[in-house]
Amino acid sequence: MPIPDGGVDLYIRQDRYPAQFAADVPIARSAMMAVTQRPLARVALGGPSTAAAWRSTPSWFIFGGGDWSIPLALHRSMAERAKARRTVEIPGASHAVMESHPAAVVDLIVQEATAVVSSAPGGHPVDAGNDWIRS
Repeated sequence: MPIPDGGVDLYIRQDRYPAQFAADVPIARSAMMAVTQRPLARVALGGPSTAAAWRSTPSWFIFGGGDWSIPLALHRSMAERAKARRTVEIPGASHAVMESHPAAVVDLIVQEATAVVSSAPGGHPVDAGNDWIRS
């Protein structure tokens, strides 16, 4: 879809969205995701990155083994290139892994945040009294 600045916004066709993007999400939910999806600017698919955060910031990677939007080899390559501290592939999960497997996503975040906090000088980089991290 053309936009005023001359660029183009891309969408996944709503009738194909569930199978393409969220195959392991309940159909009512994936249909809602289809009609509320945010566009992707075409330039994002080929435009140069000015500063890749993964070059200087630790990263972790979680993705679905059944992703039809990004090839598995590309997911694995991006995780390797970013020197991900941990890479988790959820077998059969779609691109919407955060929607279909929220517990796995939360577990990865909590485990890795706990590890980072534990290795910080003093045990916590901000305030040792925080109890928002569970083990």
